[in-house]
Amino acid sequence: MLSSLLGTFLLGLGLSLTHCFFMCGGILILFNQSKTNIIDITLYHFFRILAYCIIGVLAYFLGFYISSLSFQIFLYAFLGIFCILLGFALLQRGLLLSFFENQFIYKQILKLLKKNKKTRYKGIIFGFLNGFFPCGLVYFFIAKSMVSKNIIEAFLTMLLFGISTLPAMFLGSVLINKLKSVKYISNFLFFVIIIYGFYLCYLALNLSR
Repeated sequence: MLSSLLGTFLLGLGLSLTHCFFMCGGILILFNQSKTNIIDITLYHFFRILAYCIIGVLAYFLGFYISSLSFQIFLYAFLGIFCILLGFALLQRGLLLSFFENQFIYKQILKLLKKNKKTRYKGIIFGFLNGFFPCGLVYFFIAKSMVSKNIIEAFLTMLLFGISTLPAMFLGSVLINKLKSVKYISNFLFFVIIIYGFYLCYLALNLSR
């Protein structure tokens, strides 16, 4: 389990360096422009990661309680195909990615933040809402949570993913401007998602025999 969790952290760190900043950059810019203090920023990221953990635990229970063999085969096959499509979508950044990452919710939260810049509990509110943004990377780690061996692994998967996004959230604009190689690293890791998808399809095929 430790090697899997370490892989989750490193994968999340690499994937987030470009994707997370571009996906959530608008929220972060507005958030930081509204006289935000260190407590607000801390609460924002704490509740964002908390939302990820809650989603991961719910995903695990969904996969665990519907545990018939036929469902397990369907689950692995579905998640495998999903990860393959997601990996290609992240590589191409075209219409397929816009299907996975519908901007409607994102735009509504941006409008809400513009109207409520001085909200006392904005760190809690907008951090938690941020955790539910339609995001390809979040979907991928939710898929990993659904096939986790136990609830602790599912929880830690989403927790480590959330923690791994912090450097991108704080330093994304600096890293993107100074490290052109980040794009190539991200593309390599998108291929890892595709490979993981094929692995899940392989598990589904093994179970069906």
